[in-house]
Amino acid sequence: MLDIAELRYAYFHPPPDDLHRPLTREEHIARHERRALDACRLDGSDPRVFHIGEHGSLIGGPDKPLSFSNLDCPPEYRAGRLPLPLSWFTHPGARTPPPGGIPKDHPVLDALIADHLAGYPDRPTGSELARVFRSPAPTPRDRSILYHILGCIRPWDLTRLLSRERLSVYELARAIHFSGIRRPQVIDWLHMFAAPPESPDEPS
Repeated sequence: MLDIAELRYAYFHPPPDDLHRPLTREEHIARHERRALDACRLDGSDPRVFHIGEHGSLIGGPDKPLSFSNLDCPPEYRAGRLPLPLSWFTHPGARTPPPGGIPKDHPVLDALIADHLAGYPDRPTGSELARVFRSPAPTPRDRSILYHILGCIRPWDLTRLLSRERLSVYELARAIHFSGIRRPQVIDWLHMFAAPPESPDEPS
């Protein structure tokens, strides 16, 4: 359940950009409201007309007009976000792949190639894509492939990359970092496996 008091506090007292923890749902929505307010002002529009930020009920309170909401996209998912540093995924649980070793066949990766690389030139095979996901130094082409796959992947396929392809959480986190994607759904899924490193200044 959304904590409105926390949301309004986060709007008027935004956390620093280098916060050493994931943002809460309330902080994400507050950040979206601030960005929407800035964008409205930049294009010369009146935020009071659109009930944005403190001019709408969500932030301004019940005496303000109802805030508009796109029901097809929750407000916390309307802006891209950065994954936590890789140091958050170096704990033993994240480094250890599921038992069974690397599979010989790659039905999950084959399906991802068919779904998300349909028009990609010289598409990789499942075995080649497995190598790309596990590579500590992907080429620019490899990063492009990761971008196309992870930019469209369905959340349940992320889980299957762990259970069926037996990637470790660290390997998948590294691939997400290399891809450069900012999809909130993917980043939120990844953050379920995060654990703060011993020192927040530990290099990623």
